[in-house]
Amino acid sequence: MRSLITDNKSDYIKNRAFDDAHYKSMIIEFLIKFETASRRDIDKLLIDKLSDVLSEEQKRKKISNLLYYMAKCDGTIKNIGSDHKSIWVLLKKSD
Repeated sequence: MRSLITDNKSDYIKNRAFDDAHYKSMIIEFLIKFETASRRDIDKLLIDKLSDVLSEEQKRKKISNLLYYMAKCDGTIKNIGSDHKSIWVLLKKSD
């Protein structure tokens, strides 16, 4: 019975999602450290951090939504590449 409770706790942690602010701050920290990030870099950074309840396709869509929001709404990042070969950078306040 004890291991069942432990298993349920670990499943809960794997399945629960962090809030978007957590993922955004991870992207920002990555860009501060490495200056640029490809979409592949960002996928590697976040895919295994997203809830296990989501499919791979849903995880990639979640990341797309985060990037879109950070670029278009927050204005914290910018894509200096193309749609097919994105290169993300952190925007400075003066940009």
